[in-house]
Amino acid sequence: MNAMNHSAKSADAADSQCPLSIVIRTLDCASTLQEVLTQIKPRPDDRLIVVDSGSKDGTLTVAERFGALTVKIRPEEFTYGRSLNVGFARASGDWVLSLSSHCMPTRPDFLDQYRRAVRRFPANLAAAVGPIVYSELDRKLGSGITLYELEDFDAGFGFGAGNPNCLYRLALWQQRSFDEQIPGAEDMEWYVWALRQGACLGAVHAADVLYVSQRPLGALYRKGRLDYRVSSQFIHPHQPRLSVVGTHLAKLLLYMFWGRIRWSQAARSFANYLGSYMESRVHHGQSEKWFDSGGKWDTRVGK
Repeated sequence: MNAMNHSAKSADAADSQCPLSIVIRTLDCASTLQEVLTQIKPRPDDRLIVVDSGSKDGTLTVAERFGALTVKIRPEEFTYGRSLNVGFARASGDWVLSLSSHCMPTRPDFLDQYRRAVRRFPANLAAAVGPIVYSELDRKLGSGITLYELEDFDAGFGFGAGNPNCLYRLALWQQRSFDEQIPGAEDMEWYVWALRQGACLGAVHAADVLYVSQRPLGALYRKGRLDYRVSSQFIHPHQPRLSVVGTHLAKLLLYMFWGRIRWSQAARSFANYLGSYMESRVHHGQSEKWFDSGGKWDTRVGK
């Protein structure tokens, strides 16, 4: 056996020792959930957990058909943080992946990209994101791992990332769960906490997903505003310029002309981007200080 074959077999053996728990939050997403579960290809030793907040469209039937452990919470109990905490509490193993029911892996070895990355993670890594893209236009690096320490994270990851596609070290979540009171950005709040404990974060660029939600454009616009507003409590998000918004729109139109993206993808990408831009204008006009030194909720810029 040559050295290359031996190395490949050793890597495969290491991957086999890395079962994952996968937590997916759901609400009336039977069609996208079926596609997600088909594409991620979990192994028999992975643990699939679906936390549902009141679906009426067959979502739970789909989840059970794929062998998922299903957990129900009442709609009035839902926050992003609470839903994840309920799912993480039922996770096993060392690593748990938070994955959106609207995020489609872009490659067939999606979970294995995370498994291989685990072998390279430093001991103090708390969580690692995979990029979230709305279209081919949004895709950046295709491989590699980037590490972030506290001083590197002032503006976030620099691309779409967070709990729709993020791998967590379960033992660290057990020390401190997600904030269930804030309306969004529970991932950013947790990241900042972990970084202040001396941990680091990672980005696994090959573990990217395509966001394919059928939510109305107005909902994606509002989500862009909410994500920017809440994230600004913990980091200094990049402030998009109007010229950059125009460039983004022009590129989307060009990609549509070339047939690389569909109209629905382009419209959803732009709606979310425009929401972030509009909210950034509001907040930069309201306050020079975006979050306080303790990382607490800063009511000066609103909830």
